Amino acid sequence: MKKPAYSLTTMDTYMTHSQTFGIPLWVAPLLRAASRARSDHARRKKAYKLIQRKLYHQGVGCQKGDGGHPTYVYPTELKQLMRAVFPEDVCDYPDPCHAQVVQVTMEDLQGIESS
Repeated sequence: MKKPAYSLTTMDTYMTHSQTFGIPLWVAPLLRAASRARSDHARRKKAYKLIQRKLYHQGVGCQKGDGGHPTYVYPTELKQLMRAVFPEDVCDYPDPCHAQVVQVTMEDLQGIESS
């Protein structure tokens, strides 16, 4: 019998990390999906992209009539979670500061529907 690529303990690990940093549990499956990438840098990038997509589709930081996508700046807790789960090759980039920047809060993350 072939062993599954991802075990339940891996998902449990992502859920435990999310709870430790106070991040909603809907982030854990996104971390697991991103874990398929080849490097931690690529995994973090994929996870942030999946979170960005979720926030955008829920309308966080979107204005009516605004055709562009907002640039999300994530809370420190989420950044710490990403670095704890995917610790290799961390680059500390400064947060952007332009007209379309949206500061995501923990309340924004908590308000996202998990579906």
